[in-house]
Amino acid sequence: MTAMTAMTHRLRKLPRGFTLAELMITVAIIGILSAFAYPSYQEFILKGRRTEAKAALMENMQLFERHFSQVNTYYAAGTTTPWAGYKAYSGDNATSGNYTIAAFDCNSGQCVELRATPKRADATCGVLTLKSTGVKNNLLNGQEANTPNCW
Repeated sequence: MTAMTAMTHRLRKLPRGFTLAELMITVAIIGILSAFAYPSYQEFILKGRRTEAKAALMENMQLFERHFSQVNTYYAAGTTTPWAGYKAYSGDNATSGNYTIAAFDCNSGQCVELRATPKRADATCGVLTLKSTGVKNNLLNGQEANTPNCW
């Protein structure tokens, strides 16, 4: 047997590919890792959306404060409803935003409450609220709350 033939003979005996058991173990490990990672990823996404809502609430409150400094009320001129010159959504436009923003009177034109309502349910925080008095809360099932890590 020549050296070339012996080398070829040895190469043929080397295993090629993976066995079914090796493949199944790899799939099981990936499944276990993803089972732990997916909930963390979902929470990370929710926190990012809440940050978007908080930024929109703060930005809109600045607009309301500017309006108040000019006309001494949060009402629209000649009405008893809150001024409507604010951005009614979070994000860059109404379709890409994750929250809708609404204004509510909380003291006869001397206080305004902004609410950021999520387009996708947020069971932890629900609706984020910001009052012109500086109070930051959230609404869960219609009840005002101060849930940790929402603001």
